[in-house]
Amino acid sequence: MVNTSSNTLQRSQVNKVIPILEKNYGNNLDSDYTEKIEELDKNFNYSSNSHAYWSEPENSLLYGTPLYEKASETQKLALNHLHWIIFYKGVADSEIELINYNTITADCLMAENNDYEMLVKLLANESFQERKHIHAFCQINYLTIKALLGKKALINSGADKFSCQDKNISVFPDIFSVVNSISNIMLKGREKYQSQNFRDWNKEGKIAPSTQGFFNGFSGKSTKSIQELLPLNWGSYPFLAANFYAVRYMANLALKNNEFPIHNYFRKLQKAQEFIPIPTAISHYHFLDEAFHTTTSLFLGRDFYKTLPKPSIYEKVMANLAVLQAQRNNLIALSGIVPNRFYNDGEAISFLMKLFQSPVFDMSAKEAIFWIEKCLCHEHDGFHINLKSHARLLSDLRKFAEQLDYLWPVNREMRVMASGGSIQKAIKNNIKAFSKFAQAL
Repeated sequence: MVNTSSNTLQRSQVNKVIPILEKNYGNNLDSDYTEKIEELDKNFNYSSNSHAYWSEPENSLLYGTPLYEKASETQKLALNHLHWIIFYKGVADSEIELINYNTITADCLMAENNDYEMLVKLLANESFQERKHIHAFCQINYLTIKALLGKKALINSGADKFSCQDKNISVFPDIFSVVNSISNIMLKGREKYQSQNFRDWNKEGKIAPSTQGFFNGFSGKSTKSIQELLPLNWGSYPFLAANFYAVRYMANLALKNNEFPIHNYFRKLQKAQEFIPIPTAISHYHFLDEAFHTTTSLFLGRDFYKTLPKPSIYEKVMANLAVLQAQRNNLIALSGIVPNRFYNDGEAISFLMKLFQSPVFDMSAKEAIFWIEKCLCHEHDGFHINLKSHARLLSDLRKFAEQLDYLWPVNREMRVMASGGSIQKAIKNNIKAFSKFAQAL
């Protein structure tokens, strides 16, 4: 017997969601923010932008640490620019990842209903824009690292090493390895939903880029089995395709948490008719471009899943594991040296050694080790500033998560992220990592 009341409710929800997304798509097409980013990208050179802050000083690497207090104005400018390129290295990685996931989830949704062709076009347009964003971020990253740290730093640059390889947390990879085997059994009979692009890329080993963005994990904890498992399910179940956009919305909120202040900084410079550095302008237009993408994520992740058939227990489990993994890989702790970063400083130590011995600071090895210990292993303002940022993002994520009725309490309340909001825990982890580094020396 068909549940007519349920079907009527689903149609009503579709009628509400699709027009909103159509309007959002039209507004995006009418905008010229991507084109402005592309033009700014073409005109960037570091020397013409090196004399000005690219964001407010508090959005600088090492801000609030004892070393920042003693830094010269030239060094503070360099730290401000380095924070910009480190942040946007993570954004570029995230956008590389989601281009793939946009494609396979769009395929899956089209298999569910041919009327969703507009969603396919919307997501293809967003992926086109992401490619332009990625080029701009990578270009500025390359030229800035080269100018500040030298050509040697381009080999495993510091931006690539801002992660924490915490080997103590091994339970998640084990769980995902088991679930991966179960997934392959559950997928039998679902061929009509599975993205052809996914099958093609899977054969070529291209489905999980070797990046450290939000979906693979800023912290670098994701194993190959995890990186294969999530897209396998996002591209095979319409409900889980919608769940991908819930995770994408989490990434959008994390981006906004850092980028909104730069957007405001742009507005302040514009109002005062002061020089606006190209990276600041790119951040501003990227913020505006991503507002369209954020709207897409919100309505697909929060509302669209309600228009689909009720999820199975397996689908609910997978959706929760995806959100749990996003917390664990991106929101696990507090950084004391990178504003708006929420994982342990860990392997940042090797980057700090490179930075402190670079032309920016020109320290001896002994001096570098002294300042690393001072910045990582003792309480300072940098931790407290980041804790406020952590609290703001945690509140935003909880407001969103409480609207998803399929989430477990650990995800609805963002408990993993909340557990990491401790300065004392962050310092304890840093002391442990620093001790290992010192012993290795």
